[in-house]
Amino acid sequence: RFNINFLIVDSKAGPTEQSRAIVVTARSMEIYQQMGISDVAINEGRFIIDFAIFVKGKEKATAHVGEFGKGLTDFSYLLAFEQSKNETLLVKKLAGYNQEICWNTQLENILQQKLKIELSLKYLTEPGQPIEKVSANYIIGCDGASSVVRHQLNFSFKGGTYEQQFYVADTKLKWQEGFHKLILCPSRNNFCGFFPLAGSNTHRIIGTVPKALCGRDDIGFDDLEKTIKKTVGFPMEIEAMNWFSIYKLHHRSVESFSKGKVFLAGDAAHIHSPAGGQGMNTGLQDAYNLTWKLALVIKNIADEKLLRTYNEERLPFAKWLLKFTDRFFGVMTSRNIIISWIRNNIIPTLLKFLFSKTFFNKRIFRTLSQIQWSYKNCSISKNKSAQKLKFTAGDRLPYVLINKESIYKQLTEPAFHLLMIGNTKAAILQTEFIKSISLGMEEWKPFGVTKPLCILVRPDNYIGLIADEMNEDILNGYLKQHCYLT
Repeated sequence: RFNINFLIVDSKAGPTEQSRAIVVTARSMEIYQQMGISDVAINEGRFIIDFAIFVKGKEKATAHVGEFGKGLTDFSYLLAFEQSKNETLLVKKLAGYNQEICWNTQLENILQQKLKIELSLKYLTEPGQPIEKVSANYIIGCDGASSVVRHQLNFSFKGGTYEQQFYVADTKLKWQEGFHKLILCPSRNNFCGFFPLAGSNTHRIIGTVPKALCGRDDIGFDDLEKTIKKTVGFPMEIEAMNWFSIYKLHHRSVESFSKGKVFLAGDAAHIHSPAGGQGMNTGLQDAYNLTWKLALVIKNIADEKLLRTYNEERLPFAKWLLKFTDRFFGVMTSRNIIISWIRNNIIPTLLKFLFSKTFFNKRIFRTLSQIQWSYKNCSISKNKSAQKLKFTAGDRLPYVLINKESIYKQLTEPAFHLLMIGNTKAAILQTEFIKSISLGMEEWKPFGVTKPLCILVRPDNYIGLIADEMNEDILNGYLKQHCYLT
């Protein structure tokens, strides 16, 4: 999108065939909207309509999540759209730019020099072929929890491993609960959850391996089926099992997302429990935060100092996410007698009450969708407005409807957008990387806008600068001082 030359290498033979991550949240869908592929995800995905907690076969709490984020985004729901489908969609999008991925290609070695990075690549389908040397200006390690890039550059990766073993299975179910409902079933000693998948009558089952089976290396799905049914407590039949795995969960994070010209994104930089469906979405947003900055630097529009803000903005989120998922997952899987009693008796009653409150549903949506996360304390976020706004620099741009259409639909170009609201005196500035848009003020009044206002929106649709007045000196001063534009 930024017209930058790149090479993607992957040791796999193609997009993963395993479903893996399940949910695509609103912030990721907004990225897809900007890229022009959100409609495909919606058409091929499955809406999660309801959320429920069952204890001993009885439905203790239910929430009709449906469009529980309505008025906050164009994507006000939870969408089941598995990682395999996301990878296939992105590969197809790449092909539209005449770009291909180098599959079956393994990274063997990284040598980071002062100006260039020398990479050694091995082609797995051509045994005996000499290692190929490739030179690059930058490298981004998006190579998962066992990242070769992270190991080669000796990034720290502190954290730990959960004590329990877990299982995951993609199944076809026969039950009375429908196929748009996310269900959690805690018990005294075990836990299992059911997540709708996009395929026909399919659900992902996740859960804790019973203590009696832990340590065995030959656990099969048949060993767990009785435990699953006993934990659930209501009638169900598992008609088919498409994928099954036993694994340990880790919670770890790097202390820095970069070393020199080498960057990490996604699971290569942080791994955590699947609570809240945050993993794949966080990786997408890591990459989206980094790439616009990298594009400006490669085009010599910005100084390399801008790249420091990638770590400044994304590391705090990774640290928060590990704490958030740790607490949630700890409560749902703990075998402590007191915690399990609270989980099975107090929490469902409390959630039943909270789910009836609109403010709670909105707050949960903002958290799970990641639209609430702000970079307001970061160095490239500057608020120069005296108005009492309900948003600030560093926030994701507010969701504003203009002629019944989201403002986001006007922000699809890979560039900064200067929004001039009301009768501003700002000149219409159009450059290669800044597009100006004049807007009326009426739609912005609910967000505290009472006077003319200018908002500089970054290429990832977060706010860089807010000012009551705008001219070339103010704009250029911000870009040079804070975005390091040359």
